[in-house]
Amino acid sequence: MPMPFELIMKIGDHPDVVICGEFADAEKMMLQQYLEQYDILTKSKLLREGFTCNISVKAAKGSDMEVKASLPDNDTLSILLHRLRPFILKGEPASFVKVCSVIGKRIDNPSLRQLFSEQRNLYNGHTSQRLMKVTLNDQVINSEKMLYDWLNSHEYHRDLDKQEVIDKLFGHTPSDLMRGILMSMLVDKFQAIQNIAAFVAVIFGKSKSLEFKIRDLDKDS
Repeated sequence: MPMPFELIMKIGDHPDVVICGEFADAEKMMLQQYLEQYDILTKSKLLREGFTCNISVKAAKGSDMEVKASLPDNDTLSILLHRLRPFILKGEPASFVKVCSVIGKRIDNPSLRQLFSEQRNLYNGHTSQRLMKVTLNDQVINSEKMLYDWLNSHEYHRDLDKQEVIDKLFGHTPSDLMRGILMSMLVDKFQAIQNIAAFVAVIFGKSKSLEFKIRDLDKDS
């Protein structure tokens, strides 16, 4: 049976907005699976105990770039990527992209759709690029394409053509810098995944409310 839902949206001092709709059976199962995946992700030792991800870069004219980084080791990174895999790979039955598409189909409130749009921008790297775009040889490093090329060549798959391109490109810069940029993108993906999971939890009555905090990038510029 379809799953009906009713949400009460509060925006500052404006009157409350009631949002109603329903999800079909297949969509309900997808959302349930998304929550189950998220539960497995957050219960991992890695997420429970946290991990360090810091990087600083110093550069001056006429001198080499200095990179200082404190990043997860390869084993820790492998665990994180394994737990993120069902969200990141678009072909998975309850990927982030598929779940956002289903939610977008069922909710037509403009304000709420804007909130989801911000989560997609955070997830796909657009938010990061609005703050700072990192380019090398005319290629954007902090981009969805670069992240997926790295995952498909070194982590989730072993695409030899992409591996050659990535190795050649990353060989021109300190490896810690590249790892730091890619880790930053993964952290942004996790944040977006977490926010959507919080919304789905409200839909299923597992949580009474949620609050989206949207960063005003205009104030940062």
